[in-house]
Amino acid sequence: MLVEFNINQHNKKKHWFQDEYFDLFVWLDAVNGKITSFQLCYDRDNQERVMSWDYEKGFSHHYLDDGETSPHKNMSPVFIQYGRFAHHEVMPKFIKSSSQIDTTISYFIIQKLDEYISKNPHG
Repeated sequence: MLVEFNINQHNKKKHWFQDEYFDLFVWLDAVNGKITSFQLCYDRDNQERVMSWDYEKGFSHHYLDDGETSPHKNMSPVFIQYGRFAHHEVMPKFIKSSSQIDTTISYFIIQKLDEYISKNPHG
């Protein structure tokens, strides 16, 4: 189950939820409380990927290159554009994992993931 950590930032409120499979970051407008963006990081222990949505920029899907190619040199993690979103794998896990978080947030994420896959059926 996702567990929440609250973080307040300048002009926005950030929610951070985490479990063994997901990290979910959700930014809300500090004035009206509407969701302005999110990052759903999934498959954290294997090949971590990130589905992002922003009200101005739309959707993006990346994998996380952690920069750890050598034990002698640590580099900064970076997002690399990634192909197919594993909707069939991620959605059931997210529905189960998000059952204890604010339904406004979980329903919004589910709706956006469905929107992405309807616009991008092959990726």
